[in-house]
Amino acid sequence: MAFTSYDFLLFFFIVFILYWAVRERRWQNLLLLMAGYYFYGSLHIGYAALLGLSTIADFFLARGMMDRPERKRFLLTLSLIVNLGVLAFFKYAGFFVQEINAFLALFNLQSNLMHILLPAGLSFFTLKKLGYMLDVSRGTLKPTPVFIDFALYVSFFPQLIAGPIERPQKLLPQIEAPRAWKMDHFFSAWTLLVMGFFKKLVIANSIQVIVDRIFGFAEPSGFLLLCGALGYTLQILADFSAYVDLSRGISRLLGFETSENFRQPYLSISPTDFWNRWHITLSTWLRDYVFFPVRRAMLQFRLHETVAMSIPPIVTMFISGAWHGANANFVVWGLYYGVLIAAYQLAGIRGDWQPATKVKTFVAWLLMFAIIVFGWAIFRAPSLAWLTNILLHGSFLPPGNELILGLIALTMTAAYSLPLLIKHLLDQHAKGSWMHAAFYAIAVMLTIVYINSANSDFIYFQF
Repeated sequence: MAFTSYDFLLFFFIVFILYWAVRERRWQNLLLLMAGYYFYGSLHIGYAALLGLSTIADFFLARGMMDRPERKRFLLTLSLIVNLGVLAFFKYAGFFVQEINAFLALFNLQSNLMHILLPAGLSFFTLKKLGYMLDVSRGTLKPTPVFIDFALYVSFFPQLIAGPIERPQKLLPQIEAPRAWKMDHFFSAWTLLVMGFFKKLVIANSIQVIVDRIFGFAEPSGFLLLCGALGYTLQILADFSAYVDLSRGISRLLGFETSENFRQPYLSISPTDFWNRWHITLSTWLRDYVFFPVRRAMLQFRLHETVAMSIPPIVTMFISGAWHGANANFVVWGLYYGVLIAAYQLAGIRGDWQPATKVKTFVAWLLMFAIIVFGWAIFRAPSLAWLTNILLHGSFLPPGNELILGLIALTMTAAYSLPLLIKHLLDQHAKGSWMHAAFYAIAVMLTIVYINSANSDFIYFQF
């Protein structure tokens, strides 16, 4: 069930009424747990079974680490093998099946291997569980003694499919604390819900039509590729941030405060700054559990400073790319950012870097925005061969029909970007004013107009 579907709205209405009617925390948690498994099982009953079995395993492994400290390393290793093994199997088995089938087809042989579907949300709740297990093993987190509380942390349905990747230190205390209805829950949720529906139904779904058209061309011109990349730059921000807005809004209606996942990422002036603003919960997870351990390992070896500084971001971003799936585009996209982060850091430009003048700030922003757009071209391209052929052998100047399509794409991208720009300016300079209220009123009206248009899943459902 997508958050924008009528089925989900009915599901949430029923859960919301029962949840606040119950009042007692343990029954509220049990209800949310059952709701989470119904929500996930509605996609496929096998998904719910996989979620349940992996949750049971990690609950008892974490308890074992506390009860048997001398076996902590063994139990953590077992958890890592199980979690990463399951993730790798579902994430990459389909890729190998496809390659084997293609190889056998060369010899006119048929394969009985079937394509393996990736359970939605597997990448997200696996990282939640791994973070929990690693923190327990480090002694920075005491494992919860109540199975229902831990199971709810893993299966909290507003975050189950595409995050945010909530840390146990933030969500578990809220699960373990009493919750009572307050009107503040509604007042803090409705703006998030309005913007979530608006960004998905009005912006992302509208711009998706022409973006898919451009990236569906066999060999578009360089100009058309640029137009498509700009359109996708808008689409993926609107789509993913819409999901997070809806997730946070739904969570607030249930009495939970969850993490922000975006902070104006396209205003970044360096690659590190971008990843401090984009998919923040994934970035901080990778920073704490991959980047810092790799950097500490580098300090133990007498390596040249350039190598020691370059390896951690490259390894981290390689894992980020591979996390997105068994696709060469994602791996290259991750390495692209890893090399850029390393290069910027070697030049003395880190996440807190600020240019000395406004002109230098603008130049730094413009360069970083170009880097972002090209990165999304790598991410969205049908294949690396497709993209390489355009860049190396294609013509930049388009024929007449492509010029018209490109200009339409640019016009649509500019038009659908305008509401996000206005929203940013209002948040900065006129928050709480009548103009702010008018913006939300217009957003609601446009969402109603677009609500019956063609709907699609959120982009990050596939990861």
